[in-house]
Order: sequence, then structure tokens, then C-alpha cells
Amino acid sequence: MIAKACAKFVRISPRKVRYVIDLIRHKNVPAAQGILNGSPRRAGEIIRKLLNQAIDAAEKNSQVKAGHLMISKVTADGGPTMKRFRAASMGRASVIRKRTSHILLELDLAKGVKIEAQAKSGRASAARHQSLPSAKSMPAVKKTKEKKMVGAK
Repeated sequence: MIAKACAKFVRISPRKVRYVIDLIRHKNVPAAQGILNGSPRRAGEIIRKLLNQAIDAAEKNSQVKAGHLMISKVTADGGPTMKRFRAASMGRASVIRKRTSHILLELDLAKGVKIEAQAKSGRASAARHQSLPSAKSMPAVKKTKEKKMVGAK
């Protein structure tokens, strides 16, 4: 995973979002942007903004161009449902469910693309681990038994 973006508590039902995310799953980023720009659904605009957010994160943090990325994972899960009531026949009330969604989008390198940014990030993480003290270099701490005081409150 190169970059991840999530949108929570989006006021659209997960079922409507899934229609759009099924169109772009496992596509490369330029193709997904084209699909989302041409989508007439309201969820298309929400997912397009989320995709642009993930692309910006990938370019900023991993120095990877958008053309080298693909959508590796995209999910739409249900969030909390707001319940509203409406008058029904014979003095009853019917429930109106206003659903929300949690949308998660992850980007990864496209198949067959190798970038030096991966090697750089690997060296950076190795340098980060080398700077941390290891357990062998830490001074040993003696374990002492504490005496319990009998009768003290």
C-alpha cells in the first residue's frame, strides 16, 4: 500500500456507493479518474475527491506519480443510521432510515512498475531501525522482590 484515504460518515447509503466503486476496483488511476469524471451518480463525485486525496498523499509521501498507481482496495461499509419517523395510516409511525457510509480507498504500485522510491523508502526504514537501540545494548535491570507489609492498611 502506497497511500490510503478514507471518508467517514458520508451521507449516502453504502449500496449506492458500491455501484460506483465496483467500476473502478483494480483499475489504474488515470482510467479510474476517467470513469469517475463521466459517472452521472452522486457517489462518483465523492469517490473522485477521495481518489484525488489519496493521489496527493502518494505524491507527497512516496514521490510516486499518479500514472504508476492502481487502486488496490476500495470498500464501502455502513456507518451509523439516523432514524426518522413519519406518520403512517391508522395512527401508526413508520421509520425512515437515513444511512451513512464509511469509504476506504488504498493505492498501490501498478503491476510491472518498479520505482526507486520503493528502494529509497526501504533504505529509510532500515536507517530508522538502526537508530533505535536494540535490546542487547540496553542496560540490564535487576528484578527485586518487594516485601509485603502484613497488617498495614
